[in-house]
Amino acid sequence: MQSPLSVLPEPIPTSALASPKRILVATDLTDGEYLIPHAVAQATACGAEITLVHAILPAETMPVDAATISYVDWERMERDIETELCKLAHRIEELGVRCRTVIAHGFAADVVEKEIKQTHATRLIMASHGRGKWGQFLMGSVANQLLGEVNIPIFVVGPHSTHRPEHARPKRILHPVSLTGDYKRGVEFAIELARNFDATLTLLHIPDRDVGASIHPGCTLTWAENLFATLVPEGAPTVSGIPIEVRVAFGNVVDEIRKEAARSHDDWIVLGVEEGSPFWPLKDSIAYKLIACAECPVLAVRRGPYEQERAAATN
Repeated sequence: MQSPLSVLPEPIPTSALASPKRILVATDLTDGEYLIPHAVAQATACGAEITLVHAILPAETMPVDAATISYVDWERMERDIETELCKLAHRIEELGVRCRTVIAHGFAADVVEKEIKQTHATRLIMASHGRGKWGQFLMGSVANQLLGEVNIPIFVVGPHSTHRPEHARPKRILHPVSLTGDYKRGVEFAIELARNFDATLTLLHIPDRDVGASIHPGCTLTWAENLFATLVPEGAPTVSGIPIEVRVAFGNVVDEIRKEAARSHDDWIVLGVEEGSPFWPLKDSIAYKLIACAECPVLAVRRGPYEQERAAATN
């Protein structure tokens, strides 16, 4: 009889997630100005190939007025899309990074998920546009759906970080640590990222409200020292040469992460996500709230359901 572990897929190695060889960039063709610098910087850092993917919504989901568009007009529109996508790819290749393009019919999340499987990409880059209430809701829902369904890191440029090109090559990375689930693998992933970009890494822990209420303010330094010993064992080879800081904050999780990122001028927030299903409603998702308000991009890493099953099977 097969062991339960023998039928579970192996988790993607941390090194493959931190140093992807294939990066997928989901674009609506209006976000190239701020997505390309991030995509090129990340691809250059690890010698990756980029795939630009654009989804064309099914005709039946278009507004009623779209029904009056002729077949010739649809063909022309698709040619225009292909032309614009090729222009973006050409700009990327001029910067020394290999790039291919994909145009597919379907809902954005479905198209992107299919391309991830076909290309074996281990990084997805996309934008969450801030074009009014419904624009944020739509793009945020796509990001949240993908976080609930794919097992690769998703790098999201939120509405408040679209015009900050300096974030493309991070010098400071913030990683909130929950101390639950597979948090040590998250720390390992953040360290690998910091090494790739020669960046300083800050590990931020925000205790549960009940725990935080019982801690005397004067004990914060002791808490930080104990956390550093727990998260970053002395002499560990994985942290060699990487400046690491450990901080403790008390309060609302999203607010404290945002404030720490702004105070330290962090370039990225690397967020470990433990939920095993799509985030709904959106207002309850820490990832969505951070993407919506943070002044720097958020790289969200979801723990795959097979890893949860594997952990349960070994207990």
